Amino acid sequence: MRLVSGALIVAIAALAPDAKAESRAVAVLGANLPQPGMSFDDARAIRLPNGQKLVCDSDSDKPKLDQPKYMDPPSNRGPVRIRRCAVFAPGDGDVWHLGQVPSLAGPARLWLVFVEQGIGGRFRLAQFSLWAKQDGWDKAAQALIAAQGPSTAGTDRFLSWQDDQYDTTMFIDEKYPDEFAVAVGDVRLRRLMKSPGSLLRPE
Repeated sequence: MRLVSGALIVAIAALAPDAKAESRAVAVLGANLPQPGMSFDDARAIRLPNGQKLVCDSDSDKPKLDQPKYMDPPSNRGPVRIRRCAVFAPGDGDVWHLGQVPSLAGPARLWLVFVEQGIGGRFRLAQFSLWAKQDGWDKAAQALIAAQGPSTAGTDRFLSWQDDQYDTTMFIDEKYPDEFAVAVGDVRLRRLMKSPGSLLRPE
């Protein structure tokens, strides 16, 4: 049996994808939610309830949306190396509207931002944001604190956690007090984003 040299093993390991733990925040928010760092194709393969689908601004075959501005082509909204996606649900006729996914905080809107790694590289999930009704705040906050420890900075409307891999924020926007958001970003991938303005509030 032929032995593999130590140098070759090191070289193979260097070419392998980085091993990383899943975001504890996403894991407690829902069992079937996409994890930051996930490939674009894997995220699109996630099964969604009630005939819903993930629609992205880069799609050439987008369904008719009740709010088309949410999914303007990348050339109209920002760098083409970023893809913005959201879950949509079929509505009356052939018009689709923003959908909702199951979560610890109750039904929630899901927005995803992918960034391209290198020229012609694969798109990976850089930022995940979940929007839920304000009455789910306490339950979600308690679960996130139990999973990640005390917030590093916080008020009754803003909580934050950060480690070497992920940053997580939970907040209520004073303009929209009926909802709150949980945003989880991959620290390394977010550095690649030229325009981080991605926390769009679904109407």
